[in-house]
Amino acid sequence: MDSSLRKFFNPNSLVLLGASSKEGSIGYEILKSILKFGYTGKIFVLNPNSKEILGVQCNSTLAEISDKIDLAIILLPKKLVLQGFKECVRKGIKNVIVITAGFKEVGDEGAKLENELLKIAMENQVRLIGPNCMGVINTDATVKLNATFAAELPKHSKTAFLSQSGALAAAVLNTISQTGFSFGQFVSVGNKADVNENDLLDYWANDPNVDVITMYLESFEDGRKFYELAKRITPTKPIIVLKGACSDAGSKAAISHTGALASADKIVNTALKQCGAMRVETIEEMFETASAFQKFSLPKGNRVAVLTNAGGPGILLVDELERNNLKLSSLNINRTKRLREILLPESSFGNPIDMLPGATAQIYKNAAEIILEDNDVDSLIIIFVEPVMIDSFDVLSFLSIVQKNSRKPVLLTAFPLPRFWGRWGKLGDKETIIYKSLELPPKILRHLWERKLRIEELNANRKSLSKLKTKERDDLQKIFDRNKDQLIQQKDLQAVCKKLKLPIVKSMLVENLKEAKQKFKSLKFPIVLKVESPDVIHKSDIGGVITNIKNLQELESAFKQIRQNLKKKKIAGKNVSYLLQEFVNGGIEVIIGGFRDPGFGPVVMFGAGGKLVELIKDNNFALAPITKHEAEKLIYNSKIYPLLKGFRGEKGIDIKPIAEILLLCSELMMNYDEIKEFDINPLIVKPGRGKSKIVDMRIIL
Repeated sequence: MDSSLRKFFNPNSLVLLGASSKEGSIGYEILKSILKFGYTGKIFVLNPNSKEILGVQCNSTLAEISDKIDLAIILLPKKLVLQGFKECVRKGIKNVIVITAGFKEVGDEGAKLENELLKIAMENQVRLIGPNCMGVINTDATVKLNATFAAELPKHSKTAFLSQSGALAAAVLNTISQTGFSFGQFVSVGNKADVNENDLLDYWANDPNVDVITMYLESFEDGRKFYELAKRITPTKPIIVLKGACSDAGSKAAISHTGALASADKIVNTALKQCGAMRVETIEEMFETASAFQKFSLPKGNRVAVLTNAGGPGILLVDELERNNLKLSSLNINRTKRLREILLPESSFGNPIDMLPGATAQIYKNAAEIILEDNDVDSLIIIFVEPVMIDSFDVLSFLSIVQKNSRKPVLLTAFPLPRFWGRWGKLGDKETIIYKSLELPPKILRHLWERKLRIEELNANRKSLSKLKTKERDDLQKIFDRNKDQLIQQKDLQAVCKKLKLPIVKSMLVENLKEAKQKFKSLKFPIVLKVESPDVIHKSDIGGVITNIKNLQELESAFKQIRQNLKKKKIAGKNVSYLLQEFVNGGIEVIIGGFRDPGFGPVVMFGAGGKLVELIKDNNFALAPITKHEAEKLIYNSKIYPLLKGFRGEKGIDIKPIAEILLLCSELMMNYDEIKEFDINPLIVKPGRGKSKIVDMRIIL
C-alpha cells in the first residue's frame, strides 16, 4: 500500500490556498463544501485580503500557522501556483492538490510550469494531485471530507471512484439525487502530473475501506504497470473501467499485418480482459456493476431464469441475455409442476415464465422462490410491469425479501407508475436494487459471471514456461545484433526458425533465374517463387508470388512474369532477390504475430491468415508473456477455430502444436526488446504430426 497517498483521503488538518469571499467562485464553493459536509479535522484558510471567510479565520501566510498540516489545496490563479506550492514545501506539507487549470492542457507554456511543479514535488517527496482537477471526497463518517465544488454528495459505500475528467465527475456528483450512486472515496486526477491511476490502484488495493474500484480513464499513464497491478488485485477486489477516447483513430501505421490490425482500443480491451478488470460502456453501468458486486454473490454458471408478468418485455430481455453470452436455464419438471399449482393455466411455463398481469405480490414471491430452488438456475431476473389492479409497492416489497434472502443473484427490473418511486424512496427498503431498464440487468449478470471465470483463471497460477535455452538465446541475440533497425533478411530468418524449431518450409534465396537453375534441384517440384525486396511489403498485392510451379519451363515463365509485374509497379531491380520454396498444398492458413504496443508492451496475436487477414480481421490479441492456457484460448476464440476443429466432416487439427508456436513467439517478444513486430503469415496447418508449415515470415527490428 502506498501510504504517501493516505493523507489525501484521511487528513487530520488541511489548508486552502486561495480561498475566496466571493460567492460562486471556486475558492468560496470548495470551502463551503468542506464546511457543509462536516469535515472532522482542522481547517485553515490563506487569504491576505480577508479576516474570515464563512466563519473561518484567515491567515496571510503559511508561516503564521503553527499546527502541522496534512493536506494543502491550491486554488490560486495560475501565475501564483508555483509560489504557493513552494510555500507548502517549506511548511513540510507532503500532500498537495492543485485545482487550478491552465497547465499542460493548454500548451507548451503550461506544460513547462507543470514540469516545474513536478520537479519540486519529486525533489521534496511531496505527492501532487492535479493540476486541473476537481479535488477529493471521503464520505467515511470519521472523515467527512468534500474537497470539491460538487453540489450534491453520495451516500457512503465501499466503492472508490477515480475520474480523469473533472467535468464528467461533476456530472456524476450533480445528479446523485436522481441516480442514487454511492461511493466512499473519490478523486479527480486531472493532468496526472504525479499521482495517477496506478498509484491509486496500489493504494486502494490494500485499503480496508474499499471493496470495489471504479475508474473513468481517457489514457493510461503506464499501461503495462496498470496491467500488472490489476492482475494482482482483481482476484480480491473488482476493478471496473470506463474508457473514453476509444475510437480507432489511434491505430498506427505498421509493416506487419499484426501491427496494422491492432488499434489502441483493441489492446485496451485485451489488457483489461487478461488482467481480470471489467470494461463498461456507461457511467450507469459502472456504478450499478459496482453495487452488484457488493450486493450479490457470484453465480455458479451463466444459466438464467426469467420471471415476468408481461410477454413483450420478457422476449426483449431474452434477446439481451443472448447478446451478453448468457443462457436461458431449463427448469426441472418438478419445479414446473409446482408453478402450475400456483399460476393461472394460461400462463407460459417455459423460460421466460410469464405469469400474466394478474400475478399478485404473494404469487410473485412464491414463484420466485420455487424457481430459485432449481439447481439448473444460476441467476433469476424478475420483470414487473404495473397493471392497474396490482399495487406495485407490495410486489416490490415482497420481491425485495426474495432478493435479500437468496444465495443466487436476483435482479429486479420494474416499470411502475411514476408515483411509485417517491413512495419507495420514503418507505421502501433502501438496500434493494431495482433496475429501470431491460438492457442493464443482463450486462450486470455478465459482469458477475465473467468475474467468477476470471478469478478462477487468475488463481490457477498458470505459469509462462521458458522454451528457450541459454545457448539458443545467445545465438538469436547475435542474429538480431547484425540486423539492427531493419527487416531481417531471409537467410537469417531461416536461422531464427531453426533455433526456435519452427516448422518453416524448405526454401532457398537466389539473385536471378541463372542461380535458380543451378540450385533448384535441392527442392522438390511443385515449388513457389516469391519476390524478396525491402520495397515490397505485401508480395501478393503486386503479383510477386507464383505458386504450384511444376517444372523448369514453368519456373522460367514465373521469373519473367514477376519481373514484368515489378516493372509495372516501378520497383527497382537492384533491390530484388527471389525466394524458392517447396509448395504446400491444401491446409488452413492462419496467422501468428506480435508487436510492441507503446503503452502495454509486447503483444501476440492469432487468427485467420493468408489473403483473408484484412478481409476477415480475425485478430485475437494477448499481452505477452502468455501461458499455455492463454495460447489455447487465443485459438479457441478465433473465427477460424470452427475450421480447425473439423467442419462438415473434415478431419480436425490438433491445436497443441499451434499453441507451442504461440508460446515461442511470446517468449521471443519478451526476451528481445529490439523486435518491433513480426508475422508468421501464413502458417499452413494440416492434420497429422509435422505436416504444418510456415510459408512466410517477417521480423522487423
